[in-house]
Amino acid sequence: MFDVSIEDEIPPAFLYSFLALIVAYHIFAPLCSTVKQRSWILTTISSAAMSLSSLPLFLHYVGSRGDLRGIRSTLWTESASRFFQAYLVADLLMGMIYYRSKVNLLTGWFHHTIYIFIVGYSCRMGWSHLFILCAVLEVPTFVLAIASLNPRFRSDVIFALSFFATRIVLHIFLCASMVASRHSVTNDSFGPGVIMACIFPLHAFWFYGCLKGFVQRAKPVKPQPVKQATVTTSPSPSGFTSLRARSWTLPRRRGPLRQAVRAWDRFELRNAAGRFGDVQRRLRASLPVARERVYAYVGLEWPPSGEPQRTGAVETESSL
Repeated sequence: MFDVSIEDEIPPAFLYSFLALIVAYHIFAPLCSTVKQRSWILTTISSAAMSLSSLPLFLHYVGSRGDLRGIRSTLWTESASRFFQAYLVADLLMGMIYYRSKVNLLTGWFHHTIYIFIVGYSCRMGWSHLFILCAVLEVPTFVLAIASLNPRFRSDVIFALSFFATRIVLHIFLCASMVASRHSVTNDSFGPGVIMACIFPLHAFWFYGCLKGFVQRAKPVKPQPVKQATVTTSPSPSGFTSLRARSWTLPRRRGPLRQAVRAWDRFELRNAAGRFGDVQRRLRASLPVARERVYAYVGLEWPPSGEPQRTGAVETESSL
């Protein structure tokens, strides 16, 4: 009753693919220098494998002008579908451990979870060949992934053209073919056509974002006017100061200078004048007595005794 092996619960293709992807990630992760590059390792492997797997069915579809009746599910198409399912789980698991910041809500959790159930539903219904045919839509994913690993391979034009050719134009043709061939391909089921119709708005939204990016990059960049600001610097050892700094530092320096000059005039000059007067008085006292004649000659006033009149200053000098 409880003798149930793991292979009965988990398809071997899913299990082996999951383990191989985990090992591949740990092999190539040390070669990447950024978290962004590591987040694209599994996506690059998966998109390359799915694009190559879809190539034979895509060539048959184009050669038959959109006829799906010649395509059948095989072990190979189911194994390839399980490989993609294992990639979705491995990418979420590695993202939670190593690059959580790169796994967003829309393109990460929502996208991967929806496609896990889509792959399981396609395999149970026997429509794995239709899913692998639609895997050709992974071509633009590979272009984006390889450019994320190495920026030298980036080409926005190639990505936009491949995205438009596969996820817009080819998507519409595949959806129309699945609806038109439902009698012989899906037993009158609209399931694949409805799934394709529900996925198309997401692809259209992504392509709109791509075109919006082209328009923004095509707009010329307007030069921003440069504002000239007055830069003030503090006094440096070299003595260079700004004009604004000098405008308020010089008046402050003139104040102490005036005070110093006033103090010098008040004290030094007066002392010098006192010393000069002392020398003058000593010089006059040392002159001969005949100096009165000199005074008379220059018109000094004579006293009644016939001698020149001495002023109080002279009397003071002679008394010394």
